[in-house]
Amino acid sequence: MKRTVVALLIGVLMVTGIALVVSAEEYAFYYACTAHQDTGVVIMNTSGDTANYVLKVYDAYGKSIARTTNELAGYESDYHLLSDLVGSKDTNWGLAVVETTRIMSIGVDAIIDGVQRSSDNVSAPLLNGATQTYYWYSLNYANTSDEITGVAVVNPFDSPAAGTLYVYDAAGDQKNSTDFLLDPHESDYYSLSDLVSTEDTMWGVVDIKATVPIIVAGEYFNANGDLLNVDEITEFYYREHSE
Repeated sequence: MKRTVVALLIGVLMVTGIALVVSAEEYAFYYACTAHQDTGVVIMNTSGDTANYVLKVYDAYGKSIARTTNELAGYESDYHLLSDLVGSKDTNWGLAVVETTRIMSIGVDAIIDGVQRSSDNVSAPLLNGATQTYYWYSLNYANTSDEITGVAVVNPFDSPAAGTLYVYDAAGDQKNSTDFLLDPHESDYYSLSDLVSTEDTMWGVVDIKATVPIIVAGEYFNANGDLLNVDEITEFYYREHSE
């Protein structure tokens, strides 16, 4: 998987701000279509009116690799297995977007070796703009003899996104941090085993700040490296206004 090491532009993005031109009817989420992993998407029209939508899929580098459209009657739903649209490839993971004319809800199913292991519901559209603000996201992790955690960060916008990922142990001590810079629609991935040591006490919180509202996903593995669960995090827990 792709890895990026960047420590530039965070200050520039925060000072100048970013003008994001995004429809209020865009729903973004993390997907993966790799050797052992697939993603199912349920697109639900939660309005009583007819709705058109466009499903757009990007690879880890931000390249558009699939686009499909359909029309849904009021409260009608549609389903897509993303591997049917993009196939399976090491770089086929990252950002998927549903652009729609109405209010919708999106179900995202993580399928591992043909078995559905988790299901998330994305009901909040992307914000239509952000300037001079940090957005904060968090998830739990474990890097012990029994568990391993991976974290994906995804930029849903046409402008760059910068941020920092912080790792704390169970006692609240910061064990590591890393900056990231994502090009438009680009994604990056971090295995916690690359950032912290493996110890029974190495679990706690991953805290992430970003200059725009991003998408975060946690992937949880057992000691054998088998992926057990994927958690979509599409809403920030705190918005920090810069002075």
